[in-house]
Amino acid sequence: MHARPRHATMQARAVTAEPMYPMPYRASTHRSPSPRTPWRRHRRAALLVAAISAWWLLYGLMLASQLVDMTSVTGDLFTWRRALIHAAGSTAPWIPLTLLAYRVVSRFPVGRAHAWRHAAINLALIAGFIVFKAVYARVTNPVFDWYPLLPPLREILVTSVGNNLILGITVVAMLHGIVYFEQNEQRQQQLDALEKNLAMARLEAVKARLNPHFLFNALNSVAELMQVDVEQAERMLIAISDMLRDGLRADQHHERPLRDELRQVADYLMIEGIRLGRRLRSRVDVDDACMDIPVPTLSLQPLVENAIVHAIARSRAPGWVAIGGWMDGQHLHLSIENSRATEGAREDGNGMGQRSVKERLHLLYGDRARLQVHDAGADVYRVHLRVPLPGSRVLPAANAEGVGTCP
Repeated sequence: MHARPRHATMQARAVTAEPMYPMPYRASTHRSPSPRTPWRRHRRAALLVAAISAWWLLYGLMLASQLVDMTSVTGDLFTWRRALIHAAGSTAPWIPLTLLAYRVVSRFPVGRAHAWRHAAINLALIAGFIVFKAVYARVTNPVFDWYPLLPPLREILVTSVGNNLILGITVVAMLHGIVYFEQNEQRQQQLDALEKNLAMARLEAVKARLNPHFLFNALNSVAELMQVDVEQAERMLIAISDMLRDGLRADQHHERPLRDELRQVADYLMIEGIRLGRRLRSRVDVDDACMDIPVPTLSLQPLVENAIVHAIARSRAPGWVAIGGWMDGQHLHLSIENSRATEGAREDGNGMGQRSVKERLHLLYGDRARLQVHDAGADVYRVHLRVPLPGSRVLPAANAEGVGTCP
């Protein structure tokens, strides 16, 4: 059903001892849509350019007013026309420099991740400001008459340090404030969307548990078991109670350990296994080292439920569902496979389960996580989840090779 690394240590928990054999699959290339539309990105970029231009325009006007009150080196007074030209020549280069600096700061902000490397890049950016302004002054001196007698480049560079060092630090610091504000705003939007998505997933789970058809079948199975196996009936009632309690919990976090997610799946499989009898065979095959890795809450049970409701429960022939989990590199891999119904899959589903899990993966981990549907043959349906390990979630670009181990 899925290719596993040979070095992975497996522990199988089998409801039945039926063997299952690996089958080839073909991956789909669907990717979750970006949360920002192109129109919003272009609007944000236009506002940024306008704000930076307005800032330097005001700075230029302030500089011009100061020049009017000063006397030039030769003793000539600055007229407003001459002061405005001089100020425009001094501040105009800062507009493209600031936009370039914004791109650099956005990509290399000084923070916990790569702190020294990013700090060095930002210092190099400030040094670049100083050098550029020195070269700019030398090249444009015939136009703006910065120096009556042009000095050597070394002297111009020293003057540029005095004129632009504090200004460059101020620009970089201001851009860091803008970048941090944008990141905080984006995180808040993602958190709001995640809260909404999780609430919808919990609502769907509760609705499924409170579905009269499901409760009738489950309670009818309990009633029948009471005549032959009281202990099994008691376990089934406890499983139903645990599933309802898990769906109604108000303190649900966005993530929880894989073992807790599998515990809920085990309750659901036990209920459906008793109800469907020999028509359902199930197996859980997950590395013990992966059990404490956090995964999105309610990410496995909706997919297992899809497998049973849309394939196994509607088929008269026996079917199976298998759950696998292993680590590879910087990711946890989870697979849910099931046999297809000989009568064909149900067409009345709305795809809410898969869509909700996929959206939550994107909101939590971005492009570092993925949900893929694989065509594993005419008789097999496979859903594959890839979740980044906790140590790699700080660095979105991390893609280290080799086999990871749980912390």
